[in-house]
Amino acid sequence: MVIGDGVLTPVISESLRWPVLAIAIVALVVRSQAIISGTFSIIKQSQPLGYFPRVKVVHTSDKIHGQIYIPEINWILMILCIAITIGFRDIKHMGNASGRSHKHIVTNNAHSE
Repeated sequence: MVIGDGVLTPVISESLRWPVLAIAIVALVVRSQAIISGTFSIIKQSQPLGYFPRVKVVHTSDKIHGQIYIPEINWILMILCIAITIGFRDIKHMGNASGRSHKHIVTNNAHSE
């Protein structure tokens, strides 16, 4: 996808295009780290309760409690991300799906309060 031919072209001015792209990339990194950390945490907490099979949990820091890495889960997340990317085949379809999921979450949270 060409930067000038994207969905955000009519929305942002030329002078703001690169700063907005940088912020979007940083937000993407934070979002992906949150998904990975959340998945690792859920797996780690569900194992003692017997809700998830035993997997190797690597504690990456002796000083900071809770810093864990689960190789099998990391590989599964990578394969799922690749499969989803191949399945959508187009960045616009992926963006539409992301927008719909966000709309669904906001709508459900607004009705639950």
